[in-house]
Amino acid sequence: MRLILIRHGQTASNVAQALDTAAPGAPLDETGLAQARELVRRLGAEDVDAVFSSPLLRAKMTATPLADSRGLVLAEHVGLSEISAGDLEMRNDPEAQLAYRDVFFRWLSGDLAAKVAGGEDAHTALDRFNSVIEQARAAGTGKLVVVSHAAMLVTWLASRSTNFDPGLLSPLPLANTGVVTLDAVARSRWTMRSWQDRRLD
Repeated sequence: MRLILIRHGQTASNVAQALDTAAPGAPLDETGLAQARELVRRLGAEDVDAVFSSPLLRAKMTATPLADSRGLVLAEHVGLSEISAGDLEMRNDPEAQLAYRDVFFRWLSGDLAAKVAGGEDAHTALDRFNSVIEQARAAGTGKLVVVSHAAMLVTWLASRSTNFDPGLLSPLPLANTGVVTLDAVARSRWTMRSWQDRRLD
């Protein structure tokens, strides 16, 4: 199975660096809409069997043009939602940003029980996301596009990819409409083939 993970397009909350994780969330701004259209061109050569999306508005707006271009019905899955910011929701001050990122980096270091107040731990987030992926895999989906969110995608990649390197985040953090491709290698294990525009051996 080939998996194509995509972060949603740009929103006003991204520009303001607000922790916008609850439904329905901000819509795409003009730049984000253009990114969604460009995504159709960028993936033009890919044969896609299904397109899944987080139910948050920005993810659906990013995924819809791609699904429409392939004549596919977009499937929304709550398990693909962003990791909850809990009590920090919609804050954009440095203290809140650091608190949210600290939990994320603690997860990458193996502390999967860490969470912000009112939020969720990594066990919960990974279980819901992985459940969606494994259901598609069990159904025999050959090539699946998933449009989700930066923290959720990177957390899942760090947990399930055999060759994820946190160093990838330093020169190339997962940008809006950044694309990561993976191939299934074992049950619940995947190998990354590309990170955005960089091919991986």
